[in-house]
Amino acid sequence: MGIKGTAYKWFSSYLSGRSQCVDISGFMSDFIELDISVIQGSTLGPLLFLCYINDFWSATTLFSVLFADDTTCLAKGKILCDVTQYVNQELQKIANWFRSNKMALNTSKTKFIVFRTHGKAINPNDCNIVYNSNELGTTDDPLFITPIDRICNENDEKSFKLLGVLFDEYLSFDHHTKYLCAQISKSLYCINCVKNFIDLDSLKKLYFAMIQSKLAAD
Repeated sequence: MGIKGTAYKWFSSYLSGRSQCVDISGFMSDFIELDISVIQGSTLGPLLFLCYINDFWSATTLFSVLFADDTTCLAKGKILCDVTQYVNQELQKIANWFRSNKMALNTSKTKFIVFRTHGKAINPNDCNIVYNSNELGTTDDPLFITPIDRICNENDEKSFKLLGVLFDEYLSFDHHTKYLCAQISKSLYCINCVKNFIDLDSLKKLYFAMIQSKLAAD
């Protein structure tokens, strides 16, 4: 990545010679040496993690968008069952990338959504997405295949949040608008409760902190 000389030695020193143990009610486990990972909560942690996953995009032909440790992948096509087959193949490639880099995907937090127009019927059997962590080229072990839940109007989860924005399968943004209105309504109630006790300058600060910030972010 172009890091060499004194800077390389500094990073090497920072990451080497680290160990960890577990403390449960005063009982300490043995220490183990760490030869991989970044220090969570450290100043350099986020930057080093981004360096670590910098080549994720090369593991799949899915359109991939990464923000810190959140990853979103997108595929498109006219025939849903073909898209599903393609996505499942690419997810297995991603699973192998995670295995090679000694990482794991939290499948319970992983969802998928089929964007469609109103009135466009979907056969549930045509969109069975699974996370297959079996090594490529080997016989599939069912224990390493996990179904991925779908987000749709027929389920309890009707939208998902991506970087603060709620998406639904029709891309209507109705859920996001309702969520945003509810948040602003709460903020307005709080400001209304204190408007007679603080000056105008303080009210403006509350507005920018509690309302404008939500509008600007969304």
